[in-house]
Amino acid sequence: MKPQILSLEGVSQIYASRGSKGWRREYVHAVDGVDLDIREGETLAIVGESGSGKSTLAKMLLMLNNPTKGNVTYRGTRLKSLGAVERSQYRRQVQAVFQDPASSLNPRMTVEQTLSHVANRHNIVAKADLGRFLKEQLAAVGLNPPEQYLGRYPHQLSGGQQQRIAIARAIMLKPKIIIADEPLSSLDVSVQAQILQLLSELRKTTNVGFVIISHDLGAMQSIADRTAVMYKGRVVEIGRAIYQSPVHPYTRLLLDARLLPNPRGNRIRSPVPKQVTPTALSASTGGCRFLQRCPYAIEVCAAVDPQLQTMDGEATQVACHRAKELSAALTPA
Repeated sequence: MKPQILSLEGVSQIYASRGSKGWRREYVHAVDGVDLDIREGETLAIVGESGSGKSTLAKMLLMLNNPTKGNVTYRGTRLKSLGAVERSQYRRQVQAVFQDPASSLNPRMTVEQTLSHVANRHNIVAKADLGRFLKEQLAAVGLNPPEQYLGRYPHQLSGGQQQRIAIARAIMLKPKIIIADEPLSSLDVSVQAQILQLLSELRKTTNVGFVIISHDLGAMQSIADRTAVMYKGRVVEIGRAIYQSPVHPYTRLLLDARLLPNPRGNRIRSPVPKQVTPTALSASTGGCRFLQRCPYAIEVCAAVDPQLQTMDGEATQVACHRAKELSAALTPA
């Protein structure tokens, strides 16, 4: 097993806002008690619906947000304890690729100016070798011949080319991890496949790890080593085999909602085991946050919030009181 490089320990992010009916403050738990480890050289996908806390989690990993509770550690050192020099080094080691490449690139700077600014800021290469270095970076992300792109502005590039520039800007610092927040959402399907292939090739050649935030389970299945499923600020299932043998009811719901490659094929829905009877329960403080949408809920689900538990003989963790029972009941004979 690869060593851990970045970890979250009981991390929570709470936002406060004015109430809609008066001056009373309202609190939103965008991330609520997440424990997660990221291993060197792996691709970890974080998936879930909009509002599940994925992007907030990414901001904490990038030190754009400080967690309200808990700790984020890099190689065993808490980020909150880093000094100015160490913070700069961390930000070089953990880079970002954002959702909208057009917005992440300065519209008044050419590709050459954008990449040169980063190279000069971090003293990556001597000025005499800068031109050659920039061409190598563009070639590494599939922009050939590189001379055709150096003088272009962002608006003169397609969405896929803009995203490749953003990836080149991140990878040129030789980071250990790249946090990619919805890197495919603004791209056409054919371009998405090219970007996924590029990320896979970069991981093989540079051993860089990726944390990819996405709502597209189909795309993540093709690239992720492990996948963490988030729901209302919590990780409800994480593992390698969630696409083949999902356990948590929410994970199964997400997989059932995927579009099929064959539009004429019948959509396969997860069966409800005969021995499990959907129960109408009322939510209470401390209960499971998926209670009202779960067809397998029982009394304990309304009273106790389930914690991640490791499945027998599998590298999968599931936050469900009936995880082992459902895993056995939903496994085809």
